[in-house]
Formats: sequence, C-alpha cells, structure tokens
Amino acid sequence: MPELPEVETIRRQLNEVLVGKKILKIEVLRKSSFGGDPEKLTGCEISVIGRKAKVIEIFFKGIDQMVIIHLKMTGQLVYLNGGKRIAGGHPTADWVSRLPSPHTRVIFTFTDKSKLFFNDMRAFGWVRMVNQKKYENEIRNTAPDVTEKEFNVEYLASVLSKTGRAVKLVLMDQEKIGGVGNIYANDALFLAQIMPDKKSSSLSHEEIEKLLVAIKEVIEKGIKYGGASAADDKFVNAAGMGGKYQDHFLVYQRGGEKCNVCGGKIEKMRIGGRGTFYCPRCQK
Repeated sequence: MPELPEVETIRRQLNEVLVGKKILKIEVLRKSSFGGDPEKLTGCEISVIGRKAKVIEIFFKGIDQMVIIHLKMTGQLVYLNGGKRIAGGHPTADWVSRLPSPHTRVIFTFTDKSKLFFNDMRAFGWVRMVNQKKYENEIRNTAPDVTEKEFNVEYLASVLSKTGRAVKLVLMDQEKIGGVGNIYANDALFLAQIMPDKKSSSLSHEEIEKLLVAIKEVIEKGIKYGGASAADDKFVNAAGMGGKYQDHFLVYQRGGEKCNVCGGKIEKMRIGGRGTFYCPRCQK
C-alpha cells in the first residue's frame, strides 16, 4: 500500500503539471471506483493538488466541488502528456505500459489532450467528488497527519496511554494517527529503540518523545527519497520512476541481515497479520 511519503511524492509531482488545466471529460470505466457526477466537472480548472494523510485532494477554481482520491492497496495515478509520463502509487507494469490498461478505472482528459489515469488492480481504491466545505469540516475531526504541527508529544502520549495494543498497531491506525503505514512504522520503532509489540500504554514519556522524533524523521526521509517502490515484497523501479527509500530501509524487509547499528541479526515476526522487522539487541 502506498504510504504517506509515496502519496506526498505523487501529490508534488501532479501539483507541478495539473494546476491550471481544465477538464475536457472524465471517463468512468468502473462505476464503483468513482463517486459523483463527472459531467459537473467539465470545463473546471484545477487550482491546487493537496493531501491529507494518504488522501490526494484536487481543488478547482470557483466551485464548491472537489475530488478526493485514495489509492488503497494497489491504486496508481499516471499522468501522460505526449512523451512526458509521471507515475505514482502501487508500482506495476502499468506505470510504463500502454494506457488505458485492464486495470484503468477512471480517465481524466484535459483540454490540452493530456490525461490522468487512475488504475487499480484490486479495485479497493476510489475517486470521489465531495463538497469542499463539508469535507473540510469533516477532516477537522480526523486524526492529525504526522507532518502537521498538531501531531506533537502531547497528542501522541494521549493516544498511546489509552490502549494496551502493540505500539506498532497504534502507529498504523489511521483513525488515531494519519499517514503511517507498515514500512515507516517498522523503521520508526527501530530508530526509537522500541520493540514493535510493546504495549502502548507502557511507554515512558522519554520513549514517546523519542518515538515522535523517529516518526517524523523516517517520514521526512521517505519524502526526500520519493517514497519506497515495493510491490509484493520485491522492489520495483519502473523506468527510473520509483522512489528510493528502499535503499535506506533501517529494518523493514531486512530480516536475516545484519543490523547497521549493533551488527546483530534483524528478525521478523507478525503483528496484526503484517510482517514486522526488528533488532532484538537495539529494541527493548
């Protein structure tokens, strides 16, 4: 699943090429993948591409409608304009192959003939039209994004103190913390020297402070390197378009390898059904 750094990377890339473009038409190839009346967006001009946690936001000039996109497990956004191609999300051959593909669910065509394809192999992702004011009121009540100032020591402590669940599970709970997925939860806990199965409510204030710093550090590094290009536990770099964070994993997907800090063996266990990597020497 694309995580916050991957979503932020594609947001930045799309913001550079889509702002100012006007929609000529929107083709919905799978009805369940699109919510709303696409004809209402004909002729509308994009003003900015935003993001909240793992949701991409498309705002338009002069209207109260906006589009939100969640890539879920296998969603992709691929922009084509002549020979220019920008691809983000779950990396597969659709990043570089002829489009539309069998996995294309929605096609945005702009007045300059450029296109934005929403592909989704498993069809769990979605594109929705929503009222901007209603959406903004709703997101005020959602968990803070880990890149926002509201995500601070006080907030993290309040979330962790209320549950005995494994700390890794809490970090990945999007209703509590916006934007952290499996990759960055593994690496953040290693950086903070905290075992991923440790009870959240047992963490000391010092551990919470270290964890906050670690979360922000790995997310910032993930954004710096354009996210991680991983598919089916194998790294994929399609025509150089994938991110490079996988070259900087601290423990994620490094089971059996030497820890870069202590030289011990990185081990793997499962928490909540997800592969979890840790160093038994460094993490307590």
